[in-house]
Amino acid sequence: MVKTAKKSSASTGATKRADPGRGRHPGVVKAAKKSSASNRAFYLVIAVIAVVGIAALTYAASHPANGAAASPIDTTLPPVQSQGYVMGSPSAPIEVTEFGDFECPQCGRFATLTEPDVRARLVNTGQIRFRYIDFPLDIHKNTWNASRAAACADQQGKFWQMHDAIFANQDRWNGEATDNPDKVLKEIGKQIGLNTDQFDKCVDTKATQAKVQAHWKLAMDRHLDGTPTFIIGGQQIAAFLPYDQFKQMVDDAIAKAQAAKPAASHDSSKAVGTAPKPTNK
Repeated sequence: MVKTAKKSSASTGATKRADPGRGRHPGVVKAAKKSSASNRAFYLVIAVIAVVGIAALTYAASHPANGAAASPIDTTLPPVQSQGYVMGSPSAPIEVTEFGDFECPQCGRFATLTEPDVRARLVNTGQIRFRYIDFPLDIHKNTWNASRAAACADQQGKFWQMHDAIFANQDRWNGEATDNPDKVLKEIGKQIGLNTDQFDKCVDTKATQAKVQAHWKLAMDRHLDGTPTFIIGGQQIAAFLPYDQFKQMVDDAIAKAQAAKPAASHDSSKAVGTAPKPTNK
């Protein structure tokens, strides 16, 4: 028993002398080194994340996402007064107004399918006066370019020719077709016989921006949120209209307008009637 104790004691002393950790358990120094390396890796990851985050914020600030595109409204321009574009007789019994977007597919359908009949059978016969007010929507990338180009054509008295050509060639200049709509719109302007020098300069300088903004504001003041929207006899319809439906609404509006005239004329005649002669007393 005593010898065993002595041997154990000697063995313990040898172990203490051989301990390279100077009082620490074997592996402690290695564990410390491993922990230091882990910390360096952690801080390196944090630094990388910070750099990437700053880069992402910088990019986002200079490249707004599609859903948060820069506003097309130029607030530095003084406001102008414009009520859109009109065709037809001033003495027509009613006026029909369309709020349209040149890049809107349903507006394109109306312009190419319904509107030719509207002009031939209703406008040219004096039954209605037709007003177009462009309402460029934010969801359409190139629509402001088209509205400005149409207003530039109006300066040369060719709004309606440009209106028709823009809609007929919608698939050439819209946001899905090109990132350079002005180039196509200039070609269209040349095709309809515009003075190209004057027209191209107007397009390049955005000379008609304020006019388009005035039209846009008319739609916003009405709290419109879609195109095409028609105002027919005081009734507002936000939908594509085939000719038969359009014609029925026009007929109803004309009937109401004509029914209101006799009553108004009767009241007016009473008010304007001959004054009674004074009596001698």
